[in-house]
Amino acid sequence: MINDAISPEERRLLILKGINQDHSSIEIAAEMGVGKWIILSDLRAMKYNKDPELKQAYFDKETRSNADKQSQTNLRDERFQHMTGKTFQEKNFENMINYYKTELLVICKSKDECTAITGLSKDIRKTLKHNEILTGRKGNNQLTAKAREYLLLRN
Repeated sequence: MINDAISPEERRLLILKGINQDHSSIEIAAEMGVGKWIILSDLRAMKYNKDPELKQAYFDKETRSNADKQSQTNLRDERFQHMTGKTFQEKNFENMINYYKTELLVICKSKDECTAITGLSKDIRKTLKHNEILTGRKGNNQLTAKAREYLLLRN
């Protein structure tokens, strides 16, 4: 059931419509009643000719995909906050402070924070920076105000 009556311009429009509906090339070919190689050939030609509508269709598809992922992340974060009363970032920050509490207390009590921080392993420093417990660069590493406040309140 191959449909050869479709002109190249009609195929182009149907391909763009299929991409906008998040269909794969095989699904587009099935809808049009043509072989998948015809669709792949047309797509290749459209890419080679830098078809602006094809570029926009792919951009819109990517935007929809990212929005869907973001909405799923937001739902997950809302459920977590409903269960714990804290955001995921707040809970993660607290967990990291509690896990590295002994190291952080040593840093707080030292006269030179930068030297005390340099004494930590590179992996620990990297983890603490990632979780916004440490800030600064090589010569001026220090605890963040948020981490210092949390440590002082808990001790």
